[in-house]
Amino acid sequence: MVIRRFTVLVALLFCTFPFCRIALGSLPGVAPASAAQDSDFTMEGKITDKSAGKLTVSSGDNIIFHILYNDKTQIKKKDGSVGTAQDLHIGVTISVAGDLAESGEITARKIAIEAEGSDKQ
Repeated sequence: MVIRRFTVLVALLFCTFPFCRIALGSLPGVAPASAAQDSDFTMEGKITDKSAGKLTVSSGDNIIFHILYNDKTQIKKKDGSVGTAQDLHIGVTISVAGDLAESGEITARKIAIEAEGSDKQ
C-alpha cells in the first residue's frame, strides 16, 4: 500500500511539474520556461524490454521508464569502452542521462552499462 501511494505521488508530481515551471516563470528574476521544453533527467534501473530505439527500464519500487535512444546516444560499457545498442539487452542494469519529455519518455543522451544481466537477447 505504501509503494502504491508513493507511485501515485510521483506520478502526480510529474504531471504537475510543467505547470509549476510555467507559473514560476512569471516571477521576477526567474527565466520563463516553455511548456514544451524538455528537462534534464537521470535514472538507473534494469532493462525489462527492448525494441528498436526504445528500452523499458524498471527502477524498482514498481516505477517503469521508457527510454528512447538513437545513433547520437553515447553508450559506455562498465569497463569504460564504447558500447553499442547490441550491448543493451534484457537484464542489464543501466544508468541513463537524458531529457524527460512531458509525455514521460526519456530521450537518452548517455547510457552507461552498470551491470550485465543473465538474459541476453
